[in-house]
Amino acid sequence: MSDINLSKSDNNLPKPRLSVVIVSYNCAAFLGLTLHALLWKKQDGLEVLVVDNASSDDTAALLRSRFPQVELLLNAENVGFGKACNQGMERARGEYLLMLNPDTYVPEDLYERVVDFMDQHPDGGAMGVRMLDGRGRFLPESKRGLPTVFRSFCRFSGLSRLFPSSALLAGYYAAQVGEHETAPVEVLSGAFMVLRRTAVDQVGGFDEDFFMYGEDIDLSWRIHRAGFRNYYHAGISIVHFKGESTLRNRRYVEMFYGAMELFYQKHTKRKGFWSGSWLVVPAIRMLARMARWRLAFQRRPGREETPLPASALLLSEEQTPALRFAGLERVYPCCHNGEQTLGAEACLLDTSTCRPSKILDFVNRKALICKQFLWLLPDRKILLQPLSASNRSVMHVEAAELV
Repeated sequence: MSDINLSKSDNNLPKPRLSVVIVSYNCAAFLGLTLHALLWKKQDGLEVLVVDNASSDDTAALLRSRFPQVELLLNAENVGFGKACNQGMERARGEYLLMLNPDTYVPEDLYERVVDFMDQHPDGGAMGVRMLDGRGRFLPESKRGLPTVFRSFCRFSGLSRLFPSSALLAGYYAAQVGEHETAPVEVLSGAFMVLRRTAVDQVGGFDEDFFMYGEDIDLSWRIHRAGFRNYYHAGISIVHFKGESTLRNRRYVEMFYGAMELFYQKHTKRKGFWSGSWLVVPAIRMLARMARWRLAFQRRPGREETPLPASALLLSEEQTPALRFAGLERVYPCCHNGEQTLGAEACLLDTSTCRPSKILDFVNRKALICKQFLWLLPDRKILLQPLSASNRSVMHVEAAELV
């Protein structure tokens, strides 16, 4: 149930080409970073809607004070990811619909690149992009194959990690398509999924039986079966910090493996789709028990175990004075030839002064040189990497004044 009217917006307003729908839940700092990059420059054909699932943090206040151009839909309770996405899509007016996670960082020209690609590929029902984590590592779930019994076995048994380039053994992550190759795939990630409205009108939105997880696989497969193509676009890179709106606890395990079971049960009767399906549900339940066991015994580091590094690289588009704060002994200026990055323990990414595409390019190129990245948020707070183990509270420290 929502405490606002979810009816269509005023049809007299200019119709946008792209509507971005973001579902948020207790991740205000990350959401602010996402919107800062997404709205870096004004786009007349872009509309942004945030559907908040009853966050207890300052998400609503953040949007009203810093991003008044964003339409805010407040749910009175957490209705789940798929249902909240459907609420946003019902409200949105764009020809293309982008489902975007609140813990992402995107280039400032995303609007043009998404619209151009979808315009040039009229057979595309959906489109995903190349995703990196907060430390610059490629996320293989950017492109996936249908999780058949055999592919899932290879994935969870570790065979796909041993043979990451094998189209047969690593088909779960669509190994036949290279990381830097744009091509159709079967499954895209809900963290960044562009949908053609005509495709959604034909196959329907997210299945709301999936509270969280699995709904992106289900929708991707329905779009694929309807005759559309799901494109993996390697030419667009984003950062997905991954999991910052989800608490990694027993409930998370139940939702994740419950979604897997629901997906298999929903699609298992389709002719020629599965083999050995009678083994699937018991196997999923066994994996869930193993996950609960690991969760019970894993060590959860506290704040004191992720100290600030002794050195860092300050990335800025202009000549920016050194940033001084507790624990930082040296700060290097941005050096475009890359020579000064070799000794850096961490790169300090100044999101306030740098174009998002420049930061994304830096993350993409320097990931193997720098051990980690520190994200300096627009409100002058530093987001540490690796992030807190709780994945609920953002670990940050107040930055000192620029001198």
